Amino acid sequence: MPDDLTALRTVRSEVDDLPPADVDAALHRARQRLIEPATPRRRPRLRLRRPVLLGAAVVVTAGALVGTGIGVTHLPGPESAAAATLHDAARAASASGGATGTYRQVTVRELAMGYATSDGEHYDEGYLFPTTTVTWVPRDVTGTWTQEAWSERATTIYGGRAARDAARQDYDASAHRDDPVRSEATGGAFGNGELGGTPAGTLTPADITGLPRTTEALVRRIEAAPRAKGATDAEQVFETVADMLRTGLVPTDLRVTMYDALAGLSGIVVTDDQASLDGRHGTAIGLEAGRGTDRREVIVDRTSGDYLGERTLQTRRTGSIPAGAVIDSVSVRVAPVDRLP
Repeated sequence: MPDDLTALRTVRSEVDDLPPADVDAALHRARQRLIEPATPRRRPRLRLRRPVLLGAAVVVTAGALVGTGIGVTHLPGPESAAAATLHDAARAASASGGATGTYRQVTVRELAMGYATSDGEHYDEGYLFPTTTVTWVPRDVTGTWTQEAWSERATTIYGGRAARDAARQDYDASAHRDDPVRSEATGGAFGNGELGGTPAGTLTPADITGLPRTTEALVRRIEAAPRAKGATDAEQVFETVADMLRTGLVPTDLRVTMYDALAGLSGIVVTDDQASLDGRHGTAIGLEAGRGTDRREVIVDRTSGDYLGERTLQTRRTGSIPAGAVIDSVSVRVAPVDRLP
């Protein structure tokens, strides 16, 4: 049996009808694993997911990163709606302070698209599969972290029998709320079996404490880190900030700087001023459409400065999955607590 890396490369080469950018993004972020081995006359379904980056390291697929240059362009002129929103959120966050406890309880609820094939040849159906991960991070982040994770039944089905069967199999093979997977790790280094290694200079949650608190210095630090092949400076900054914010570990002062950094990006736009995410409403902000077939957005509350989460939308139809469908959404809630459950 081939190893996981070989299997992933095989999937990447065989899936002609799935948008290449979706597969490339999954490989670049090392966030994709095959759900089960192929069965006779049926290719495996695959689920494109971003991981919860709560460990001490962020791993990327070997060969997916290259060295980078420096230079995000900050265009002069009237402030855009996106920049105004982010600056408002930054000011609100700066004034809010932050509660402290013995632990930070970070609850991440994710809806990830799973793809299925109805004819054994085309990935033309899909389903949104919910997972919840709760992590208790001690005040001293080098201490022992505790984590629980579970899955629920698919919330949305695109297609017919193939998608329903795949969703049911996914659920049957997963841990559930009444019996979650519970694990502990020193410094948040949970064993996740992801592929590849971390190229020198890659920013991880372990770097949060030492990141610059001034906008220009933070942007330069992010631009200098390894990035996906072909990524622009704006894409590099946007993706890195989004990855960091979704950990739930960014302190208020750095969140303020990150908002201001996003506000200065060329091409930053408001994509939805009434975005709903896990019962909360905020403003969705992303980059203008580029080369890919999906668009990643961060969602913020401009009045409180809270980071609510993120989502990724498919920008063109794939089989039964329409353009505009959410292929990944993540809500992040952080609360101080004094004890473990």
